[in-house]
Amino acid sequence: MKMSATRLEIDVKRLLSVCEEMAQNNSSDDWRLSKFIEAVSEMIAELIKKSDPDKDTINQYTKRMEFLKGFLNTKEIENSEKKLVALEMLEPVQVSESRSKDIKQKYKVTYIKQLRDELLGNDTNEFRSSRQPDVDSSDNLDELLRHHQNKQESIAEELMAITRGLREHSELAGKIIKKDIEILEKSSKGMDTNFENLKREELRLTEFVRKSTWRCWIWVLAVAMVAIFIKMILFIKVTKKS
Repeated sequence: MKMSATRLEIDVKRLLSVCEEMAQNNSSDDWRLSKFIEAVSEMIAELIKKSDPDKDTINQYTKRMEFLKGFLNTKEIENSEKKLVALEMLEPVQVSESRSKDIKQKYKVTYIKQLRDELLGNDTNEFRSSRQPDVDSSDNLDELLRHHQNKQESIAEELMAITRGLREHSELAGKIIKKDIEILEKSSKGMDTNFENLKREELRLTEFVRKSTWRCWIWVLAVAMVAIFIKMILFIKVTKKS
């Protein structure tokens, strides 16, 4: 079983390397890359089931796989600006075997070039009409790049604001849950105390009932003895008269 798990881990490493090489070489066979990523995902899940691998190692394999999935998703986006923003959000895996950092850097340059071409094709006339006639194309290009950078910074700020909001909501929810847990613990302790008190009272009641039963029998015997004594006296008096 150990040897099988070891071979499986080697296959995972090899297939991840193949996928990263295909991505880095700008392979047009995205459907093959997608199939390979699905296969490596299944192999990682099988590796976790069949053995007890190091958690950090499995985490690295998973991050490399998720990076490749995100990379494929960015290639499917049609808008170059959105492509670039999506690529920026991908986090490369900081391990020597991974090529994710090189992939991100290479496609960042590619997407910036595509965005520049789109902006020059769609917006050059607009910028030229709004600026002075003596401004050359390099100034237009700088203006367009600043425009794109401002939009990207705006999107990044919005994402950070959303992240802060989510974190604040998570902290608030955590505090509420913690308070509810404390209340439940106090209620549980109170119930335990009440249960112990009920048990003590039940024992006291049982003891009282037991003692009361004996007392009743004693009174019954005492009454019976008095009755017998009275009958004996009456019998003696009646006998003497006779």
